[in-house]
Amino acid sequence: FIRVSAYQLSMVRYWLTMVTTGNGDINQEGAVKAEYKENLMRVSNITFVKFNKDTMVVPRESEWFGFYKPGQAKELMTLQESEIWTEDKLGLKEMAKTEGRLSFLSIDADHLQVPAKFLD
Repeated sequence: FIRVSAYQLSMVRYWLTMVTTGNGDINQEGAVKAEYKENLMRVSNITFVKFNKDTMVVPRESEWFGFYKPGQAKELMTLQESEIWTEDKLGLKEMAKTEGRLSFLSIDADHLQVPAKFLD
């Protein structure tokens, strides 16, 4: 178990969002740096948390690294529909094949309002 600050979590979320949406640190051929996948594969498990009543993050689906489909801001695309997933550019698809390595948690609360039952 590794403790990280809220700032560190926000930076990881920002980076994953940028890479997932194709706006992040990618090379000129549109490929994610190999070291990103190597480093992410060293993590024992990841849990993405979405707050169903979030009033701060738009779209809420981006908390699970979904985002708007390219060229518009209405229709959404899930992480699993993105090239990052389908081409397994970060290793997330591979992680999902091993039970417990990749989880998606949905909390019926507003932004970062984590109920005590999730903290025990």
